[in-house]
Amino acid sequence: MTETDFMFGLLSTDGSRDDEEMVDAIGASQNILAAAAYSDGYYAFVAEYQGAEEQQQLATYLRTLESVTNAELHTIIRNWGSKMSLTKTHLRVLEPLLTDPRLPIVDVAQATGLTARRVRRLIRELEEGGALRFSALPELGAATSLPYIVRITWNEQTATYSTITEWLLKDFPLAHWETYVSAAEPVIYTLLVADDITELTETTRAIRRNEHVTSIKIILGLYHKYFSSHRFETLKRMVKEGSH
Repeated sequence: MTETDFMFGLLSTDGSRDDEEMVDAIGASQNILAAAAYSDGYYAFVAEYQGAEEQQQLATYLRTLESVTNAELHTIIRNWGSKMSLTKTHLRVLEPLLTDPRLPIVDVAQATGLTARRVRRLIRELEEGGALRFSALPELGAATSLPYIVRITWNEQTATYSTITEWLLKDFPLAHWETYVSAAEPVIYTLLVADDITELTETTRAIRRNEHVTSIKIILGLYHKYFSSHRFETLKRMVKEGSH
């Protein structure tokens, strides 16, 4: 609804900067949603932008960061969802959920002064409208889990990107975190989590053996951080202005 495009990137560095310092430097751009340090001096990020000019400014910023030796940047294919008109009552229901998205229906009803039945109906309208996505995710890298990225190239003559992404979701439902598909070339970056090195090795071997996969590269996650989202800030402003 905000006409936003997304970028995934992998930055190669000379290893001269501290991981947390480098992640903060990447996140200093207002476009960055998340950034993470990986093994071998790699840094991954997810960003959002609006229009070609903002995309170019973001790319220039990232390529010219101190210690960056190469930048692999991809506009990514995403399910954009749908557009819908958000009424004042929709925004009223969203307000407490922005503070705690796990609130039970009865608590949302109490916070908004609406009946639980009406709150349930409004949330169903939001879900079915396709403009907002409600999802539950475990904490990335929680406890002793190992987050890692697999860079996958595949044979375009035998499969489409959806063939690979659907297979990843089907065969690795617990390990899978997120997948980013390049809009420019047959490259997929899939973010996975393993309990230990043995599990990581078994999963990556299975990916390598897929008949459509031509090559993979694995990098291990070391540190990650999330940053403010333009879409989320827009939604918060809409809620603040429209629910009172």
